[in-house]
Amino acid sequence: MTPTASGLRQATAPGGGARRQPAQIEIGRILNVGSSEALISISKTIIRDNKLHLAQIGTILKILTSQSIVVAMVSSLQIGATDNEGENDGCMAKLSILGEITTNPTTRETKFFRGVRTFPVVNEAVYAMSPSDLQLIFARENTACIEIGRLQQDSSIVAKVRTDDMLSKHFAIIGSTGSGKSCTVALVLQSILNANPNGHIVLFDPHNEYSKSFGARAEVITGETLDLPLWMFDFAETSELLTSDIEDQAREEDEILHDVILKAKRLFERANQSSDVSAQVNLDDIEYELQRATHITLDSPVPYRIRDVVKLIDHEMGRLENNSNLQPYKRLKRRIATLISDPRYAFIFRNQAKPKSIQDIMGPIFRLPVNGKPISILDFSSIPSETLNVVVSVVSRLAFELATWSKRKIPILLVCEEAHRYIPRDPSLGFASTRKIISRIAKEGRKYGVSLGIISQRPSELEPSTLSQCSTIFSMRLSNEVDQNFVRSAVPDGAAELLAFLPSLGTAETMVFGEAVNLPMRVLLNNLPEEYRPHSSSASFTKLWTHDTATPQLMHGVYESWKKRSHASDVNLPPQTPHAARPHSVQTQPAPRAVAQQRAGSPGYPAQPHTQGGQAHAQPLTKGQALSDVKRLLNAAFHKEN
Repeated sequence: MTPTASGLRQATAPGGGARRQPAQIEIGRILNVGSSEALISISKTIIRDNKLHLAQIGTILKILTSQSIVVAMVSSLQIGATDNEGENDGCMAKLSILGEITTNPTTRETKFFRGVRTFPVVNEAVYAMSPSDLQLIFARENTACIEIGRLQQDSSIVAKVRTDDMLSKHFAIIGSTGSGKSCTVALVLQSILNANPNGHIVLFDPHNEYSKSFGARAEVITGETLDLPLWMFDFAETSELLTSDIEDQAREEDEILHDVILKAKRLFERANQSSDVSAQVNLDDIEYELQRATHITLDSPVPYRIRDVVKLIDHEMGRLENNSNLQPYKRLKRRIATLISDPRYAFIFRNQAKPKSIQDIMGPIFRLPVNGKPISILDFSSIPSETLNVVVSVVSRLAFELATWSKRKIPILLVCEEAHRYIPRDPSLGFASTRKIISRIAKEGRKYGVSLGIISQRPSELEPSTLSQCSTIFSMRLSNEVDQNFVRSAVPDGAAELLAFLPSLGTAETMVFGEAVNLPMRVLLNNLPEEYRPHSSSASFTKLWTHDTATPQLMHGVYESWKKRSHASDVNLPPQTPHAARPHSVQTQPAPRAVAQQRAGSPGYPAQPHTQGGQAHAQPLTKGQALSDVKRLLNAAFHKEN
């Protein structure tokens, strides 16, 4: 039986069978209807009884037709409608039509479907949704889902997101600073891990926010423990790290690197096979041997030593007849020497004497095997900003190649926190290699089992095609109009009108759009336990300024870390409390609206002041250390005539 006017009084429960429903509350009547919107006049009874909250923005309503129940959401309200008595003291609401509830004539199953086949007509009644109606739309009993919170419209309805749809087609979490974005990231990933303890998740963490958010289930990799050798880079990534910014000079240096890297790989392979020492090899013989080593290419993950690269550069310089052509070789040697001596780049040049195997390098990053730690957190806070591009590019490319060569047997989720920093909209900011691989994953990753999670507080600064490929969007409070317009262009479901109230969303409140949900949902998010909340707050000026924190011991540690470009010498750092082996699942039951409003100021998404040691640990880079300044200084040194 299709749900008609007479059938509205009987709603099919999720478990089957009909049950008696309370009387339907009529919200109003249709004045105008289009292909995606309808305009209704609010009933004077609703206004007189002070029940306009039943039609507030974001509320889901239903319209009865001859063949189905059309589902719509309130997108705007205005005063001025003419009521039944001819007075202009009424109220009108604009509805976005989202789908319909129909009964399959064969299976007799009543379900919600996107799109509308039977449109309502003028003067048809619009009703409030009952809890059983909402349950019919949002229940996910036979599909893998994660629970993220409760519906704002009815706190008795659990808000669930289909996991496979969210991951296979990518997702984004966006919101202004202070909206609870970091806690939402932790909540979503915790929920995924609770249901999938053998997953493979890599989280890019530029500010060391998430090191405690997953307890013993996370492998935290810092600049001191990261091992990402240069031979794991492809040629484009190597070139971006070692060559100049000036195009003509970079072209000359690329040609040199092309030859010497191939020869260095062959040198290392030969030394391994014959227990020889590369210093005793006739370098002129390497070119002949390379012609036979057809399995070695520039992008092959074959180890080589940086000292062999320098030696080969010297060898090539000695073969030149014209000394005026030495400058590209000298620039490369100076750049390599500078990087080797910089402790911030130690993760690239570790284990040069005896390189690790590819299994030992890939295992900790991509959790192969999982060993009870399904997520790795790459803490980039101690990695120089100018090499962030290369690290993200290399890890993302390795994830794509791993998934490709494993024939989709090892699905991987890459979570890009602060994505606008290394996937920028403006090509002049650089990051070409990262933009290229992330764009490829966004377009092709679904076929190979690589998923993207894009996290950003400035979506308008993101590369547009990347966000447009995210089929599920968690949109938190956004106050910037440019960001709102950018998200509006990327939101699916024809629900762009619903973004009008994004600036008014509370903390720990989000709108969820896209493939992983049946309808756009306004959700009050679950609360994270205190011990798993990201430490993403701002410094507490008033608290830290109540006494003098700049003790000689603290400042000694600050200056030592500054000079060494490493946090290894930090002092007065508070001891880390060990976490439980397995975090508790997030099971918070949000209260009705009154308590939900209180949550905006609750400790669920708090601003945590830094400790004294934490303040030293989070010293900002000076202006001279910014990407453009460092690059400029390096280039000035490298291009200087001897």
